[in-house]
Amino acid sequence: MPMETSENGPISTPLAQRISADCASQAALTVFSAATPETPLGLACESFKSTYGVILGGAIKESRVMKTCHEKTSPVIINP
Repeated sequence: MPMETSENGPISTPLAQRISADCASQAALTVFSAATPETPLGLACESFKSTYGVILGGAIKESRVMKTCHEKTSPVIINP
């Protein structure tokens, strides 16, 4: 989430967190409510990321969803 935009100026961290969380919740509801047990996990995750990017971009212009994880993030292995 950008901490400052050219249109809106500075955005506080709590506001950025709240907007991000609301957008993630909406994206999850949109994508995962249509998913079934047969839906491939990778497809659902990719759909969530793109839907989240669209919703977040509508809420705050200039925002973007990073496509890579932070280097300190540990991957979760579902089926070892």
